[in-house]
Amino acid sequence: MKMKSIFLIGFYCFSIPFWEISIVAQKLENTDISLSKRPWKGYSILGNGTICAVYSDDRRIDGKGIQHFYYNDYTCDYISASKVSLYNKSTDNQLIAIRDKEIGFKSFFTASTNNYYPNSTVQLVNCYAHPENAIILSSQVSGGSNELIQKIEINLVDKKVTDKEIRMVSLKVENNKAIAEWSNNVFIVIAGKTSEQLVDIKGSVVSVTGKVRPDEKLEVIICPSKSLNEAIENVNRLRSQKDLYASAQDYWSKWLKSGIVPQFNENEKSYSAFFERNIYCVKSAILNGQIPADITGQFVTNNMPQLYPRDEMMCARVMLLTGHFDEAKDIITFWNRKEIPRKSKGEWYARYDANAKAVDGGTGARYDEPEWDANGYYIQLIDMYYQQKKVWLVNKDFIYELADFLVSKIDKNSLLYEGGIVEWTGYLPATNMTCAASLLTASKIADSFGDKDKALLYKNTSEKISVNLIMMFDKKNGTYADVRYIGIKGANNESLSNITKDTLYLWDCSMNFGLIWGYPNHKEAIESNNFYQKNTYKLNGGVQYFETLDNSLTDYGHACFFFTTAASAQYHSLFGNPKVAKQNIDWMINNSNSYGLMPERIYLNNSDCSPASPLSWCSAEFSAALLYYSKVSK
Repeated sequence: MKMKSIFLIGFYCFSIPFWEISIVAQKLENTDISLSKRPWKGYSILGNGTICAVYSDDRRIDGKGIQHFYYNDYTCDYISASKVSLYNKSTDNQLIAIRDKEIGFKSFFTASTNNYYPNSTVQLVNCYAHPENAIILSSQVSGGSNELIQKIEINLVDKKVTDKEIRMVSLKVENNKAIAEWSNNVFIVIAGKTSEQLVDIKGSVVSVTGKVRPDEKLEVIICPSKSLNEAIENVNRLRSQKDLYASAQDYWSKWLKSGIVPQFNENEKSYSAFFERNIYCVKSAILNGQIPADITGQFVTNNMPQLYPRDEMMCARVMLLTGHFDEAKDIITFWNRKEIPRKSKGEWYARYDANAKAVDGGTGARYDEPEWDANGYYIQLIDMYYQQKKVWLVNKDFIYELADFLVSKIDKNSLLYEGGIVEWTGYLPATNMTCAASLLTASKIADSFGDKDKALLYKNTSEKISVNLIMMFDKKNGTYADVRYIGIKGANNESLSNITKDTLYLWDCSMNFGLIWGYPNHKEAIESNNFYQKNTYKLNGGVQYFETLDNSLTDYGHACFFFTTAASAQYHSLFGNPKVAKQNIDWMINNSNSYGLMPERIYLNNSDCSPASPLSWCSAEFSAALLYYSKVSK
């Protein structure tokens, strides 16, 4: 497969083991950005389970450095930008770079930037999440004169308006530490690693300055807490560590190895680095069981990252597959919390805000679209976790509640008519396959608890769906398709679901999710994937999403999506065609963002990627695609 020359530098670097890379670089040449599309624009996601930071030095992105900073949950954003610069000590003039920066990953958990200045002066900027509740932003200069000083500036958010207003109520410097407090009782303490690195504030900007010396870093510790004393104590503990990066590297290397790390052939070793940074991206986005569909700012509800049960459950599956059970458990148990509102008994809403409230006022899908596939995912997740850990994460009654809801929604055609993955009501193959598989799982669970009537009910309902799947098979095109009766959506993006005499068969490549979530492969699924390869593989290996007659959705549905491409790769690895899986994987790698992470989609005209770069679910499915492929590629 041919790649644009702009990508070859980065791709070559990825073939080097990450511990030998000084920086995996993206080179943005001194040309118009339209000539430098790949790797696509994007962000890195850095986190440790209590903090999540969105970082980018990509010059195609508005903003700089740390552009979002969340603590404990996604209800408030505390940092809007960070800036690292060099000054001449005697003249106080800022140095101007002589060439474009290089950006990428120093290691799978560290976003890095190289800035180039006159006289062979190079500044390496690193940002990473330390396991001891901090984000570390560091700068190290090589080749510079002793007449230089370096400065790191942090722009704090002084007011955030969501469903309520959160204000920064104070910002001061005490004992060479900046202390900020917000009205929601969150504190952030910012300090240099050493007492020589001076802290100052101006407005809502905190600056830390330090001298330029050989082999010395300017390191800034950003530490949030609900307790001021705790934050200060944590900063002091981190200051006492000899090497912050080394301790973080030790922790994250152990975390990675605590799960399953796929192994690849010699000519595919570059895949390892992509797996590491994408599975870490998913881990980084999890805050106490919350993992937004997108953290970059494209999809929001009430000015907060929004939560989709479906997307979170997709990510939980990948965490289970890769052996990261604690992260999967956090997601699974989050969606069983009693305080999370349900649309009806046994039914989640399609979308929630970061307070886990089902409300309108968001971008993307309607919050009240019926998405019953989530019930199927959840039942499968509960069983997957039990099979691995021999622990039931929820009471059996909750499993029955989800399964009973599905049984109650089987219509006269013995199928489920709802919005599912594509967020548009119809008979959807992925939903019906997933729910048929999950009802069979629920039957086995009920049987294990001795609830014979439940077991029989779920088994019979699963078989009804399976018998009637053929209704969704478009014989003309030889593929499973969404079956709709109205080809457009309503004015407020709602599904118009009244039954008409027209039956519309519209292809939908999300069908493969039904198969990777447990429904058996079969003749019509094989024919559907043959149809996809001939008709929906675009841009040398990307897979389109869905067909539509609604002009407002055509460009969206016809784009090449990373989750459909990853699902295709998983399907072909599972069911015997690794050559096609490799084509899908190579397309995703060749179209990753400037930090090697996976955007939501690439526009069909190849002009750009979506603003959601990365999308959490896409990085998760890509990681699963590499895991499955590693088992059949040898």
